[in-house]
Amino acid sequence: MNRVALRNTAIVLALAAVGVVWQRGASGLEVGFSQIISVLFVASLIGFAIQYFRERQLAWLVMRPWQRGVVIAGSSAAALLATLGFWFLGDVLTPLGVFALIVICVLVVVWVVRESQRYR
Repeated sequence: MNRVALRNTAIVLALAAVGVVWQRGASGLEVGFSQIISVLFVASLIGFAIQYFRERQLAWLVMRPWQRGVVIAGSSAAALLATLGFWFLGDVLTPLGVFALIVICVLVVVWVVRESQRYR
């Protein structure tokens, strides 16, 4: 076997081991992994937003003020729902409902950005 195949096999086995540990109920480890994943997710969202703004400063400045507000509010809502939504809304909504709210926020942001780039 070559090195790439060994590396890919090790990654698959590590992911399977994480799944087994997660399923067995190692609650401390599970909470730790969940928090690490949440922090990495929010950090990647912030990094994406910064990179997007740096690449498209003129497009941001050309947007109407209400469109900027919708983009900021929608992306902030998606990030908050992704990190705290399952915890706060767990009594009211199922996890699929919280995920649907996140998807709706993201789709609204994408729609507003696409509409702002249209020439009329």
